[in-house]
Amino acid sequence: MKLFKSVGIALSFFALMLASVVSAAAQGQLDSNVIESSRDAASLSLTISTPGVYKLKRDIWVRSGDAITVTADDVTIDLDGHTVSTRTAHTGRGVFINGATGVKVVNGRISGFAANVMVMNSVNVKIENLQITGGSFQPGLNGDGPSEIGVVLVNTRASVVKANTISSVNLGIFVRGNESTGNRIVDNTIVGGSVPANNLLGICYNPAPGEDAATQGPRGDLIYNNHIARFGFAIAISAGSVNNIFRGNNLASFNGSFREANALTAGGGTNLSVANQETQIPVTTLARP
Repeated sequence: MKLFKSVGIALSFFALMLASVVSAAAQGQLDSNVIESSRDAASLSLTISTPGVYKLKRDIWVRSGDAITVTADDVTIDLDGHTVSTRTAHTGRGVFINGATGVKVVNGRISGFAANVMVMNSVNVKIENLQITGGSFQPGLNGDGPSEIGVVLVNTRASVVKANTISSVNLGIFVRGNESTGNRIVDNTIVGGSVPANNLLGICYNPAPGEDAATQGPRGDLIYNNHIARFGFAIAISAGSVNNIFRGNNLASFNGSFREANALTAGGGTNLSVANQETQIPVTTLARP
């Protein structure tokens, strides 16, 4: 059995067919180190440590832990309509981008992880056109806080989270850390699950672990044209998260649009709320998770 050593990927026992395009000249061509599985789906955990364009050719799943980890710069992962999932619900990360620049993850489905996409200490990352689905689990199953999050950015800058559909998670998009700045959160649909009590927040701005909540947090982000529905509050902003712009979002929540109204300029804070459409909806339980 071949391994993806030449393009820096370590595969588990069941290999999956992947296309690696490692140069502009090879765009659209399959690398010679392609492994096919006779299974419709493959169980694997992989790390991408070499720049290139990677296209998924099967659904993949892990028993637990992380599915895909990216540590290299200039990586594009095209899920090509396939699904990345876990057999152990609300654990691990579907895609984990750590300390990288110029990474894109696009065009597929990710479901069931504690953090379906996590970007940490990275720059110029794009997360686009994903369908991210949770299991409508209650919060606190992994300790305090959410059991399932759609997308997490931690100390990450100049990145874009765009045109994703995120549903049935406790928290839709979580931006954390004093070094998170200049990000755009745009055109996402973020909808809570069937049980209202499990739907905490659509978008949350907070310090990273170990930072001072009063003085540290993300700053200078633009959050616009998102549709957020069926959460207790649509948006939460910590005291140390400053000078972010929330513009033109459609906010339909159970308890209110902004949990911390005093974080906005209208309440004496520094964050701008401009032309958001806000409504409060009835608290209802849905039949389907």
